[in-house]
Amino acid sequence: MKDIKAVFFDFDWTLFNHKVRDFVDSAVSSIREIHGKGIKTFVNSARSYYALEKLGTFEKMPFDGFAVNNGGAAFTREKVIYAKYMAEDTVEKIIATARENGFSYLVCTLRHTYISRVEGDANVADFYSVYYEPHPLDISEYDGTEGVLAIQVFVDSGKDHLFDSIKGSVFNRFFEKAIELTSSRFKKDDGIKALISDYGFGKSELAAFGDDINDIDMFDLVEYGICMGNGKKEAMQHARFVTTNIDDDGIKNGLRKLGLLD
Repeated sequence: MKDIKAVFFDFDWTLFNHKVRDFVDSAVSSIREIHGKGIKTFVNSARSYYALEKLGTFEKMPFDGFAVNNGGAAFTREKVIYAKYMAEDTVEKIIATARENGFSYLVCTLRHTYISRVEGDANVADFYSVYYEPHPLDISEYDGTEGVLAIQVFVDSGKDHLFDSIKGSVFNRFFEKAIELTSSRFKKDDGIKALISDYGFGKSELAAFGDDINDIDMFDLVEYGICMGNGKKEAMQHARFVTTNIDDDGIKNGLRKLGLLD
């Protein structure tokens, strides 16, 4: 275990505790400590880079690389390894359809998220009452020069037909009041594969922490997959071992078991 050179971390319920809507102090200090020893650290999340940044992730913890938007993009501090941008004409079609029908929408780029909100739109309010997300920038700040990874439209299911056949996009209703459109079906493990390849790591040199079913593929890509004690049963079954809960020093205890902390 002492040969581990890099550790991947899921975000929600692994680093970020939604019970208190904050990070666990012991996880923050532990990641700082192993990074100080020369071990590379990576965040792998379904969230956008903008959301992670605005939640204070990168102020608190040092990360060498980022797999974001559920595998929609992967990059390091120095370069973008890949980003699955939507074609410009597809973006224009989706935005035009949203505007013509009076729907609020989000535009997600590699590092920013912008919102066009229709005044009094209850769907937006409902979304943010369920999902703990930093509020986006206003759409007036989007100049159209950034590539678009995803567009989220706040729309009831009865209007799916307006978007589900738009050429060049993949339709996903993930919430009763919102859909997401991307260039292809994003896979969370694609980002990890890209980072592993870019750095030239071998499987035996890698560990990963996660809690959910979409972390199983990540566990399969590394030698030491560690599931949080609060994780899903299916994820636990695919992990090398299960650590304690997120609010019971799960990250710290897992890193200790790996031999990366005293």
